[in-house]
Amino acid sequence: MKRNKIIIIGAGVSGITTALTMQLLGYDTRIIAEKTYNSITDKNKHPEFASLFPAASIIPRSTYSAQLAPLFKHSQALFNTLHRRQFPGVDIHKHFEIFEEPTDWPAYKNWMHNFISIDELKNNSIPCRPEIDKVYGWRFDCLFADWPYYFRALIGLYNETGGHITQKKLSADDISNLDSSLIVNCSGAGSSALFDDSSDNHMVLRGHLLHKDGAAPVTDQTGTPASYNYTPRSEVYSDANGQACDVYFYPRRDGWVIGGSRQPGTLHDGHYQARGNATHDPNYTIGNISFPAQIVELNEDILRHSFGSQLGGISDLTVSVGYRYIRNSSKSLRLEQETVNGKHIVHNYGHGGAGVTLSWGCALEAARIISEKEIEELASEVQVKFGKLPVSSQAR
Repeated sequence: MKRNKIIIIGAGVSGITTALTMQLLGYDTRIIAEKTYNSITDKNKHPEFASLFPAASIIPRSTYSAQLAPLFKHSQALFNTLHRRQFPGVDIHKHFEIFEEPTDWPAYKNWMHNFISIDELKNNSIPCRPEIDKVYGWRFDCLFADWPYYFRALIGLYNETGGHITQKKLSADDISNLDSSLIVNCSGAGSSALFDDSSDNHMVLRGHLLHKDGAAPVTDQTGTPASYNYTPRSEVYSDANGQACDVYFYPRRDGWVIGGSRQPGTLHDGHYQARGNATHDPNYTIGNISFPAQIVELNEDILRHSFGSQLGGISDLTVSVGYRYIRNSSKSLRLEQETVNGKHIVHNYGHGGAGVTLSWGCALEAARIISEKEIEELASEVQVKFGKLPVSSQAR
């Protein structure tokens, strides 16, 4: 029997995951969103819709939250369950994080499976540029959401469990007229137009993602897909503040995804304005989108030298540009409740580059706020519900 009716605003990964979680917990949910994944044909016209662009590795970084550890713990557990259930698009990579200069261990060192320093690896291809004699870093087993498969399957499962999606643009004045007293706000960068937000200068990181269609998988010696983040010296590739910037590589079923760039800026009436010197010289251009040349050149060197694979010319690549909404560096993830015109609002946005990574943990935290149950109890209940869903049903 359904309990309370809940409206979720936003149909990105946070909105879909939260709505599905609430459905599995017995609530009656409806999503209202101006944009949906399946309704957009040219995603480069909607860079603010971050769920069109994730890479998407399950690594807890590029966000700010005092709750990061428990949120990631619960997300990782649900993604592991999905992997065991052979949910479409949930894979595991041998993921390298490599640096050309010494660096500290990451805060998530003890959270990742089979974390190991590269100094302990033997007979492995460690990603590096051919002219570099010494690199630093680590490798771990990394959950990965192969996005075109995973997100479509997630939306399909939400619909299959009784959820509904209404495509409609809301204004702040519409909130009080919604036909539910319980609302979860997952509207991301659109939140500032719908609700008051104590964050000033709403900040985004603009990122470029390139795709090589149909490229053969890159694997390690065991046949496991291999991926990496690689940070060269700052004089080779740096961000607007002069800090060394990384590039990345992920194999997917439909080809390769490479990046990256993290260009800080602000949104004004939906338009991006760069902060500082957020451009790079030289740039490459595909279509009308310019991006740092280092994304192609560094990945080409690493793939050829370490894996014997060829990236090829830019004519073989397509490019997308999207925004990671982080609010600002002191007030990033917003996961809290308030009352607005008699409506109980739970906010779930501002995930930065960790929207996919934290999607299940944040959904469970939103459920905890609404249900007032312990999050471990809710997580267990969702795990049980997943166990009862036939794999063939999930894979549609």
